[in-house]
Amino acid sequence: MMEPADRGYSTSDVYKYLKAAVEMAAGPDQYQHAQLGELHNNIVDYATKKISAIRPPSVKVIVTCTIVQNTDAGFHISNSTHWDDDRDSLVTYQFQNKSMTVVVTAYLVQS
Repeated sequence: MMEPADRGYSTSDVYKYLKAAVEMAAGPDQYQHAQLGELHNNIVDYATKKISAIRPPSVKVIVTCTIVQNTDAGFHISNSTHWDDDRDSLVTYQFQNKSMTVVVTAYLVQS
């Protein structure tokens, strides 16, 4: 990932934190609908805290998480942004095990 000098953070670090958040929370666990809220909160909270610690105060952080049970049905996620590509970023990490797929995205927007 190419890093403009004036962002004040590394998208590689953001990706690393997204990956760590998902892998620590989901790991080899099976999809359990009753624990979905806790799993989701753990991923989003960890990623938001870690990313917020490395970004300048002028950068706003938004973290989204989608968790889908793996079945024969498909799913599609799409993101569209209209911003300054030199100052703002979108970083996504996708995780999959036998029972679920997790997609977590961080939006970093210069205010």
